[in-house]
Amino acid sequence: MRHQQVSNKRVFVMYVLSLVGLTLCSISVADTDARSLKHPLVGYWEAKVAGSACLESYWFKEDGTAVFTSGDEQLEARYEVTPQPDSQGFFKLTHRVTLSNKGLDCTRQTSEINIEQTSYVLFQPDGRSFISCDDDNPSLEACFGPVELKNNASRSLP
Repeated sequence: MRHQQVSNKRVFVMYVLSLVGLTLCSISVADTDARSLKHPLVGYWEAKVAGSACLESYWFKEDGTAVFTSGDEQLEARYEVTPQPDSQGFFKLTHRVTLSNKGLDCTRQTSEINIEQTSYVLFQPDGRSFISCDDDNPSLEACFGPVELKNNASRSLP
């Protein structure tokens, strides 16, 4: 009889500990940034061009399409980004503009359609900003940014 009481207590304690563990796991999952389930590039980002008040925005969608604005220019593009960074922390990003309104961007230029461009993206440790570079040289001499995360959910254009 005593053995069954101890066994029942043990089962009860195991049950309570299991419930506590499940509760903590569900709280942990609920508090996790939804972007952790996607690539860190997915989201709506903005940057001010140095030396001007011109704003650029980058909306990277999960389906591999993107919408960019810079000054009066609005672009749609297809993009690919490496799933993991290289040994220096850079993600390789390639994109090809598929549609343009032919407006002038912040540098008073227009982007060409169907030209593939490559850049290298380096995220800050918190994932809320990145710099974009012409190459993955760790000296960071050919970089632009910071580009800041504004919304990591689906966002409609204004």
